[in-house]
Amino acid sequence: MNGHDRNMFWQGHRQQSTSRIFLSLVLLTVIELVNTTIPCKESCNKTIHKGVKLSKLMKKNTAELIKTYQANEGDFAKQFCKMQNDNVPTSSLSGQTSADHMLNIYTRLKEFQPHIKKVLEQQTDLLPSQSPLLNSLNQTLQRTGHLVHKVTCILQILQPNIPLSEPAARPTGIPLPQNVFQQKVYGCVVLTRLNKFLSRVVDELRSLKGSMCVIREKKELW
Repeated sequence: MNGHDRNMFWQGHRQQSTSRIFLSLVLLTVIELVNTTIPCKESCNKTIHKGVKLSKLMKKNTAELIKTYQANEGDFAKQFCKMQNDNVPTSSLSGQTSADHMLNIYTRLKEFQPHIKKVLEQQTDLLPSQSPLLNSLNQTLQRTGHLVHKVTCILQILQPNIPLSEPAARPTGIPLPQNVFQQKVYGCVVLTRLNKFLSRVVDELRSLKGSMCVIREKKELW
């Protein structure tokens, strides 16, 4: 392949990548709009069950995604994931009550969304359009939106008379243009923290599963 052919190849690849990003973001916007308009009509038990199931699936898939990401990035990728990055949301969970925890989960998931989107954009520029890593990142982004909706429904059960307000607008921490090494570090930190946070989400939803719906049913009987 001569120089002209290589340039044509990479130009075509970039065009495909740009189209893929655009379609993914359009799809995500549609999903977010649908999630915000779907009413929460399922029973308490069913809502919690689906939330636990989805968060467990995401925890498992992000763990596999991290392995794929590290394998794709080379020998030192595991060290990338341990590096400090103050711009990425933390994996901690704050609050004292169950409602506090769920509100924090809602807020933190919303904070993670633009970072997952950014990692997808960066990797789309670096990888072939058919890369399994891109597909996994796209799925993670979409499922995060679905989990936000499940958490919204749980909050409506916990606080039926309190409208859910959007988190206060603040800087997302999305990094400025980065070189390839910085992108590798950033992507791995985002995925690692998301996976750790999902572990806490699973634990929190499991704790609600055995108590929240029982209390709600008793109140309805009263």
